[in-house]
Amino acid sequence: MVAGAIAIGDGLGNFRVFAPQWLAFALTAAAVCAYVTIRPRLGYALAIIAIAAAATIPVRELLAPEIAPGSIRGFADGDKVTLAGVLDRAPEQTPNLTHLYLRVSRAAHFGSPLSPSSGEVRIAALDRARFQIGDVIRITGRLRFPRNNGDPGEFDYQGYMARAGITATMTAPQRSFGTPAFSIDGSRKPLLAGAIEAVRERIGAFFDANLKDPERAEMRAIVIGDRGGITPALRDRFARTGMAHLLVISGLHLSFVAAAVFAFVRLLMMLAPGLASRGWANKAAAIAAGAAVCAYAAIAGHHVSTTRALVMVLAYMFAIVIDRSREALASMALAAIVICIALPGSTADVGFQLSFASVLAISLGMRRFAAWIRWRRFRGRLARDGPARGWTIFGAVIGYVAVSFWAMLGTAPLTAFHFNQFAIVGLAANAVVVPIMGFFATLCGLGAALASFLSIPAARGLLRAGALALELSNYLAGWFLRWPGAWARAFTPTLIELALAYAAILLWLGAPIKDDPRIAHAPDDSGGLAAAQPQAHPRIGWRAAAAAIIVVLAIADAGWWIHDRYFSSTLRVTFLAVGEGDGAVVRFPGGRVMLIDAGGAYRGYDYGERVVAPYLWSRKIMQVDYLVMSHPDLDHFGGFSFIADNFSPRRFWSSGALSPDRSFGLLMASLERNRVRLRTITAASAPATIGGVTVDAITPEPAHAESNNNSSLVIRLELGRSSFLFTGDIEAPGEAALEASGRNLRAAVLKVPHHGSTTSSTPAFIAAVRPIVAVISDGYRNRFHFPAATVISRYQASGATVLRTDRDGAIAVRATPRSISVSAYRSIPIPPYSAH
Repeated sequence: MVAGAIAIGDGLGNFRVFAPQWLAFALTAAAVCAYVTIRPRLGYALAIIAIAAAATIPVRELLAPEIAPGSIRGFADGDKVTLAGVLDRAPEQTPNLTHLYLRVSRAAHFGSPLSPSSGEVRIAALDRARFQIGDVIRITGRLRFPRNNGDPGEFDYQGYMARAGITATMTAPQRSFGTPAFSIDGSRKPLLAGAIEAVRERIGAFFDANLKDPERAEMRAIVIGDRGGITPALRDRFARTGMAHLLVISGLHLSFVAAAVFAFVRLLMMLAPGLASRGWANKAAAIAAGAAVCAYAAIAGHHVSTTRALVMVLAYMFAIVIDRSREALASMALAAIVICIALPGSTADVGFQLSFASVLAISLGMRRFAAWIRWRRFRGRLARDGPARGWTIFGAVIGYVAVSFWAMLGTAPLTAFHFNQFAIVGLAANAVVVPIMGFFATLCGLGAALASFLSIPAARGLLRAGALALELSNYLAGWFLRWPGAWARAFTPTLIELALAYAAILLWLGAPIKDDPRIAHAPDDSGGLAAAQPQAHPRIGWRAAAAAIIVVLAIADAGWWIHDRYFSSTLRVTFLAVGEGDGAVVRFPGGRVMLIDAGGAYRGYDYGERVVAPYLWSRKIMQVDYLVMSHPDLDHFGGFSFIADNFSPRRFWSSGALSPDRSFGLLMASLERNRVRLRTITAASAPATIGGVTVDAITPEPAHAESNNNSSLVIRLELGRSSFLFTGDIEAPGEAALEASGRNLRAAVLKVPHHGSTTSSTPAFIAAVRPIVAVISDGYRNRFHFPAATVISRYQASGATVLRTDRDGAIAVRATPRSISVSAYRSIPIPPYSAH
């Protein structure tokens, strides 16, 4: 109960539900008073609530801290600053840059004298210079504070960085503001941390000298925790087969190391029967295993996932030492308490959720599996009137597969929630590959790393064996991925749907085990008596009622979403916050979906994958019918490739303009690969009707399209008196051409041209459109300084409500034939408008 209360409080804190300190103290006092009087149960309940309330306090200090004197939080977002401090974590290499972690000791605005300061800054260093933990550096750049885009279904980047202890970020090129971005002023390498880093570097150099990619990158990942060499293609191959956990040092790797050391030390202890007979064998083996995993975690570097896994393994080793090894759930509860106290906010971490969900499902599931095996063995003995040795082997084989099954069952809802996929082939893939890669390759890699300090030839032999295991694992992962239906995309379940899924799983796994009474007194295979098993409780009414409630709620939830997805009569348009780019999702009455632009893709950040797709999945949209590209600029088409590969689009509309950009060629290849029909839309194209909505192209004539911007495909949607105008990046000449065409430009909602640039939104154009709502799609603190203040003033002077994705987040508009209603992700709802 204590672990549950702490986890609940930590979870509430992650939802920004914080209890004031006085409330926690008051509840504690009330609990003590109730307990010492005549109401101990009430006191116990109040104590649990007090613990949950107290658990929210450290999460509040993490996610919503007060600005302390001298903190770098006192700077404004985007300020030019100079920072000085020490690298307190090992640098992380990626294919494009190096991440450095600077513990700031002094800071100032650029050009001002440095003064004492504090904070942790993650620096994206484009310079590939060599850095080490303990380096004292000075850096100049723009300070950025972690911030979410403000889109439904998005990843909580701000919370993730806070849980990682990162106060701010900075990107540092080779030179900044006319001076070198970096200067290394010395070293303050801590003795222990410096020694560990030297060991990591030596092991990494040994791997680099003796292995080729991808085995080199994988060995570095599973031995020293360096994931920088893992390519997206390799990561996807393992993720889609349900084996992504094999590429990071997780509880699986630490458990295998602990098990191997435990077995080895216990075997050695058997050579001293006197100590073994006193019960010291298991205790000594557990202590040795705990020391081994601590050393492994130290070499693995500073990763929250590794630290969390270490705590879980140490909790179980501690249970063995105190003779509580059979109480797996108690060990898990202890680990949860330690993790939530040591690492506040951990319940929001996907690794925490997956780890505890899988362990809980395995613990409860194997309990049911063991009862089933006992029953099968008992039936076999009755049939043959003798011991059934074959069932021992059968039970071991099936039990091994069962562990994978229970882990998959326990993590499936979370996998859908966080990764929007389900590895159907994962049961078979994990059963085959985990022993090869997770156990054999890991132990060979660790053995080779240790042997490299003693005998290079022996180390190379072990490393070669591990590399062969990795090579085989890579082949098997690709082979499983080629199976028909190996994996499938999944929509994002809501929190209510997650709760229903886990309620159903726990209701099943937690149900009483119904053994045949005769089994309790039947001889086992060794001639002894089988242990008595718990009997079914005679009253199971509440379980049946709970199951019925879950089914009814699930049916109601499914019915609501089916109606929302396919039977809504409203036209819904969502302007997504995709940085300095455009991206709008149009949901027509009847269920068809159109995506007008899809944001950009820069330095590995794909807005189609990170923003557009999560929004679609959060709305249970698994297919996009129409892709519409306004014009071939990267900030408009960059995200289309991911959408084309994952949402089975039927048609791709464009103005016919092309781009020499390599990314545009990749988009065309993706459309061809997915057999998407291409259509060039011009001003002469006949209007289309989709779900009762008129879709009309009023693109400027080619004579006015002297640039990509003025070749933008302009789309007008009309449902009764409600209308929308999507203008791409047209500028003043394109706007003038539209005005001269005589086409109807009136629109209740206008997507402001060219992100609010001064080159667009002329007074004549605004007068022709007469928008009620003007939506500006732009990036937060973008380098172009969009939108221009004069442009905003023009729209406000015309009577339009101006909304901006950089400040307001995603902007959702619901339209009926008579009215529109507007809401913004970061703003209060806006009163409905009557459409003109």
